[in-house]
Amino acid sequence: MIDYVLILIAAGGGLALQLLNLLEIPQLKNKDRPDFKDWVYYLPYIINPLIGAFITFVYLKANTTLNPVLALHIGASAPVILRTMASTLPKIK
Repeated sequence: MIDYVLILIAAGGGLALQLLNLLEIPQLKNKDRPDFKDWVYYLPYIINPLIGAFITFVYLKANTTLNPVLALHIGASAPVILRTMASTLPKIK
């Protein structure tokens, strides 16, 4: 049986990663600050938790034993790992 609490914890890890980015905004120059009126700015706050939750769901579906700390770690690291993997793909000419 799938523990949906672990999936929510993983989503929280993905959200926490995005919230850390908010701490850097006061140090940015005004011209470099994000436009909070643009809906595209908020997409990572939805997508990253979903990625973390999905990867955790896949782990649980494969009968991997997870505890809450590991689920949080997977949720926080999954978006970063996928972003890194996508940026290292060779470009097709």
